[in-house]
Amino acid sequence: MNHRILLVGLTSLLLLSGCMSLFHPQAEEWYQQAKGATGQQTALTLISMMDTTAQQARTEVGESPGLKNLHNQFHALHKTFCDFSDQQVAATAYEQTLTLHKELKTVFHRLWKFKHDSSLRAIHLDLFLARLQELRTAVQSIPT
Repeated sequence: MNHRILLVGLTSLLLLSGCMSLFHPQAEEWYQQAKGATGQQTALTLISMMDTTAQQARTEVGESPGLKNLHNQFHALHKTFCDFSDQQVAATAYEQTLTLHKELKTVFHRLWKFKHDSSLRAIHLDLFLARLQELRTAVQSIPT
């Protein structure tokens, strides 16, 4: 009986966590702050916030406030993908956006790994910012 309850609980958690911020409650705050009329507007606002925060993180070291904010903003951005319409999701530009988001996730994980090494941190921040600009262009090209 206990195994069934655990299995149901884990399954529910996995199924429901796609658009929820169960593990990153601060991400919800960033999401609400950036919330626009459409998912596209929310995503673009978050991308601008992330750009500013990543620039701030360049002047910091270690597990800094800028890096923590960037982490939560990144999770908030993930939530915006649930706000796009079915028509937008069917667009090629949306698929490009998802690919760039996955690339950003990889770069961010590497950035977090090297947060105490200033030269590797700087390299990964530069790469993150470059991919972020590509993401902005892709989100802007999604039809409204």
